[in-house]
Amino acid sequence: MKAFIVKLTTITIAIAVIGWLVFSLAFPEYYLPVLPFLLLFFYLATMGIYAYQLKMAKKDIGKFTRSNMLITFFKLVLYSVVAVVYIAIDNENAIPFVICLMLLYLIFTFFEVTEITRITKSTAKK
Repeated sequence: MKAFIVKLTTITIAIAVIGWLVFSLAFPEYYLPVLPFLLLFFYLATMGIYAYQLKMAKKDIGKFTRSNMLITFFKLVLYSVVAVVYIAIDNENAIPFVICLMLLYLIFTFFEVTEITRITKSTAKK
């Protein structure tokens, strides 16, 4: 878990730096003040979901497999609710928000799936 947290923190910091560069140099008019909070939300959600999935994979790989789709569904619902709430509050910046949300979703989901696949492969071999 410690290695995952280090990698997750590194990716989050890299995204923050890249986001700062993009929004300060290329697209300052599209900067969203909520972006750092969105990044923190994805960081915490990814860490929590990974910890739960890791616990499930170590207990029973069969149960992990069955619950993985349910977890993915609830994650999508949670992120969709965040998007709908933000768009309802600030519909003027809906397009930049949705683009940022989708990029963060893709990056964090790819990282999470890669790490959990690595863990489940090693757990299944044992």
